[in-house]
Amino acid sequence: MKNNNLKPFKLLCLLVLLVITYPVHAQHSVSIADKTIAQAIKIIEGDTGYKFFYAENLPDFTKKVSFKTENKSIETILNSLFKDTEIAYIIKSQKQIILSKRSTQSNPQSVGKIIIKGQVKGSDGEALIGASIISDNNVGTITDIDGNYELQLEKPTTLTYTYIGYTPLKIKVNKSEIKNIILDSSNVLLDDVVVVGYGTQKKINLTGSVQSVNSEDILRRSVSTGSAALQGVIPGLTAIQSSGQPGADNASIKIRGLGSLNSATSPLILIDGVEGDMNRIDLNSVESITVLKDAASASIYGSRASNGVILVTTKRGSEGKVKLTFNGYMGYNKPTTLPTPTNAIEYMQAVDVARVNASQEPLYTQTIDIYKNGGVDNINYYDTDWRKEVIKDHATTQNYSVSISGGNNITKLFATAGYYAQNGLIDNNKFTRTSLRVNTDTQINKWMKLGVDIGIRQATAKSPVMDTPANIIGKALTMTPIMSGINADGTWGYGINGTNPIAMVQSGCTTNSIAPEYTARTTLSIDPFKGFNIFGAYSWKRADGETNAFVKPYQVYESGVSKGEFPTTGSSKSEHRTKTVTKQYNLQGTYEKNFHKNYLKALVGFQSEELHNTYLLAGRKNYYYDGYEELVNGDVSTASNSSSKYAWSMLSYFFRLNYAYNDRYLLEVNGRYDGTSRFKKGHRWGFFPSVSAGWRISEENFFESAKSVVSNLKLRASYGELGNQAISGYYPYASSIGSTTTYGYWFDKELAAGVAQIQLANEAITWEKSKQINAGIDIGMFNNRLNATFDYYIKNITDMLQQFPVPLFVGMTAPWENAGSMRNSGWELSLSWQDRIGSVNYYVKGNLSDVKNKVIDLYGKEYVGTTTITKEGEEYNSWYGYVADGYFQSREEINNSPVYGGNPNNIKPGYIKYKDISGPDGVPDGKIDNYDRTILGNSTPRYEFGLTLGGDWKGLDFSLFFQGVGKRDVYYSGAGARALSGNYTIYKYQLDYWTEDNPHAKFPILLEDPSGTNPNNMISSFWVKSGAYCRLKNIVLGYTLPQTWIQKAALSKVRIYASAQNLFTIKNNFYEGFDPENSIGSGASCYPLNKTFIFGLNVEF
Repeated sequence: MKNNNLKPFKLLCLLVLLVITYPVHAQHSVSIADKTIAQAIKIIEGDTGYKFFYAENLPDFTKKVSFKTENKSIETILNSLFKDTEIAYIIKSQKQIILSKRSTQSNPQSVGKIIIKGQVKGSDGEALIGASIISDNNVGTITDIDGNYELQLEKPTTLTYTYIGYTPLKIKVNKSEIKNIILDSSNVLLDDVVVVGYGTQKKINLTGSVQSVNSEDILRRSVSTGSAALQGVIPGLTAIQSSGQPGADNASIKIRGLGSLNSATSPLILIDGVEGDMNRIDLNSVESITVLKDAASASIYGSRASNGVILVTTKRGSEGKVKLTFNGYMGYNKPTTLPTPTNAIEYMQAVDVARVNASQEPLYTQTIDIYKNGGVDNINYYDTDWRKEVIKDHATTQNYSVSISGGNNITKLFATAGYYAQNGLIDNNKFTRTSLRVNTDTQINKWMKLGVDIGIRQATAKSPVMDTPANIIGKALTMTPIMSGINADGTWGYGINGTNPIAMVQSGCTTNSIAPEYTARTTLSIDPFKGFNIFGAYSWKRADGETNAFVKPYQVYESGVSKGEFPTTGSSKSEHRTKTVTKQYNLQGTYEKNFHKNYLKALVGFQSEELHNTYLLAGRKNYYYDGYEELVNGDVSTASNSSSKYAWSMLSYFFRLNYAYNDRYLLEVNGRYDGTSRFKKGHRWGFFPSVSAGWRISEENFFESAKSVVSNLKLRASYGELGNQAISGYYPYASSIGSTTTYGYWFDKELAAGVAQIQLANEAITWEKSKQINAGIDIGMFNNRLNATFDYYIKNITDMLQQFPVPLFVGMTAPWENAGSMRNSGWELSLSWQDRIGSVNYYVKGNLSDVKNKVIDLYGKEYVGTTTITKEGEEYNSWYGYVADGYFQSREEINNSPVYGGNPNNIKPGYIKYKDISGPDGVPDGKIDNYDRTILGNSTPRYEFGLTLGGDWKGLDFSLFFQGVGKRDVYYSGAGARALSGNYTIYKYQLDYWTEDNPHAKFPILLEDPSGTNPNNMISSFWVKSGAYCRLKNIVLGYTLPQTWIQKAALSKVRIYASAQNLFTIKNNFYEGFDPENSIGSGASCYPLNKTFIFGLNVEF
């Protein structure tokens, strides 16, 4: 019985042995007639299924050969092909043939020769068969089946070790020795293999719109956040940085335009397969960032991928000796631009001009004389430079990272620890981030591998408690100079009714927050038989937040007299705690098979995800004793608290099928079946499929004659459907009840709150849907020195989740409904060129993209706001206002023209003149009213571009990165546009206002307008201007010390570098102090972006 049971096992072993040895001993028939060796190789690949790998500069490729074989081994065919040539070959068991130049060395035992020998391995520890070793004088050899080599040299030289898919390595030799080499695959493989959803794919086989950025490009720019690293690098990805505040300086990201009106519009971000925030990760630990832009590449993530997907892959250990790396920099930030304030005399003169223009008496005539005679005493007369007192000229920044990697054939480790700190442009404003990541891989046996990844991150932030840093800066830039900041005796000035931004930042009261985050991921990979893999993963993440804010009022004085405390509400303390726990389970199986000219890869999987969040807020007021600032010491009668708790979950099944025939015809099919707790049972599940195809024209036989120019040509097309369920609230299908006095009841003359329904429900709502079409072309020319990618896409969003108004008598919030549709269409172009001139390596990379948005259907509704409109047939949220026609220059012109408000007596020369373009009947009616409002533009960036220039020469490297927007409409508002409006100050550039002697001024007639409602302030084409710009986003200059300088110190690499960020900007029609990247109408009230200057050091041991 025992022997009988072994028979099937023996037969299986015999079958496996035959399968493994078949490729080597199989017989093939080949007929070659007057073909070049390059042409013959293509024929042999097609007839035998073998793939050839070789360097581009091998000799004899144009030599013509003729031979015929019948049922011969591959060795016989190759011997016939390479007879009387300088080409050597190695046959690998995976049907791969490695070609190299034959060694020209003499007897290695010759006296007086330099003999170099050793073994070449990859970073995974496996011997590299057929790796090339070439000297500077073209003496070379290749490694044997065990990766061993031996080379004889006439004199000291530099050896170059190369292997397909690995980074070339250069080593100087001057004596006979053993050189065991490990080639690193971490960088070059990104060009050959691309990370995609739940796996990887060969870049040449991609049929979707996918683009990647490697770690070298990420770290070159020395930015602190992942979103900033992607800005201007990926076409179709819009990253807008709207603040330079420490810890809040990450950019908002959109992929291929706006994805929804009311649901989430940010892409899904996965860090090693787990949803996360790439702005919270140390970029030194990142291996690559891949962006999935079309539905074909993203649909395997289903309802989470409607706005695109960003995959962040962290570094992992590799086999070889332990490598220790230090990377650090320190430097300083300063504002990119700030408006120049007027002094007290200039301000008062402007106010008096404004009052005269309003037919009022001047206010400061005598006071101006006092100031001119040196009357500033900081008791009764002030000339406060709020900008100088509040905003620093510069603030420091620093970033340090230490990583270790290495391993053996069993266990591999990568670990990194990082520290980042940035001080703000105001006092008591700072952000720090410490992080630790450990990734381990353990080969349990030949068919099982275990991975354990642990990440710990903690961020701390400090800011003034009285207001946000952005608002404090806004106050400092808009306060008038005659207001008291710091009195002569050192006490705080009264400012505006106690608001004093100098006191706000220097009084010592702060908001302090701490946000620890813990992640753990365990993976198990099993290869039960060749070509089949089972992969399972469990991920757990906990993100906590804790914020403590203590308000201690400060005393303010005016003219030596106390004006009390600010804020007038007295002392207070608040604390809030939040905890979010996410769990994710993954199980997937992959089968991969090459047979004859066919390639097949199939993936099926399951994923479960759940999130739980709790929030608690508590506070008290009236703290009477200094030093006793704990929550419990406040007045118990003032205690307040609130809390919340929510959870959601998803269950998903997915699959992907890849097929390629002869590496020419490509097909991919994806699908995902998602279920979410956010919708009611019966509406929770959705299926999101996609299909894509590609044709590698350059692999066709008829294209052979063109390959000397066009080395790669591929057409791609795809269609897919995605969903979006990320709307506001976690139970939108359910009715809501709340406590309110509206439905209360009187008990003994006291109104007690009642409970009532506060929101209508719609139990039938379900997914938003996105249907996307993509067509693209990839081109490589001149041996792939020039590469280009072009994509055109159409993205239709339907069943958009919206809340339509309900009658007031309903008394409840409107329910969510699936209603409306929108379309994004656009194109993307990427170009790159890399080459070498002598010892200079250089590269040029550029990208350009455009997207147009159009609202298709709103069920006949229009959303008209104060400055914007959303309507069918137009772009979402377009600027909506009047068309300006210069200034009124005379009373006569005013009396003969339609004017805003209808009363010419309320209009003066120097006012903005508006065009009468329509009326109730759609034609001009001699009035300026709401019928004359029209669409003036849109803030959506158009024609976004990025350009990188770089190179290296004898250890010196440099790069320049330009980024910008070709078209964008910006609405100028706030203090930066309207002088003296809303009690604002006036800036120096605003002194160019209309007068009879200055009829073509930059600004209209100067008016004192505390309410900000005069006709000049209406939104019009006067204030909507071009926001196009081109910015030198980053410049880097580095130097890598020669090996001869550092070898004695046991160092393998030392690089020093300097970098500058946001160095200068070419902009159109922007007023001083407006940054075209972050000024979206708010003008001076933003936290300014930073120019950054740093000096860094990179050391590898």
